[in-house]
Amino acid sequence: MTQTNPQQADLVALVKKLSPQDGDILQLPASSNRELGQQLAEAIQIANPGVKCMVICGDLRRLTVSDMNDAGWYRA
Repeated sequence: MTQTNPQQADLVALVKKLSPQDGDILQLPASSNRELGQQLAEAIQIANPGVKCMVICGDLRRLTVSDMNDAGWYRA
């Protein structure tokens, strides 16, 4: 495993502590930029290859039904 920078190494260490599982949602503050969300998603794949979870910047309650459908979430 190759880290490209210290920040990514820190994110990978954080992800290992969080130990995300398939279907988990990691919510970042709305003030987080898209780049941080992408870096966290990459760190998740480095720390736990194949884990399918979602990183959201902002309020989860603001997702539309269309957003949820696009992510594969469907109401039962």
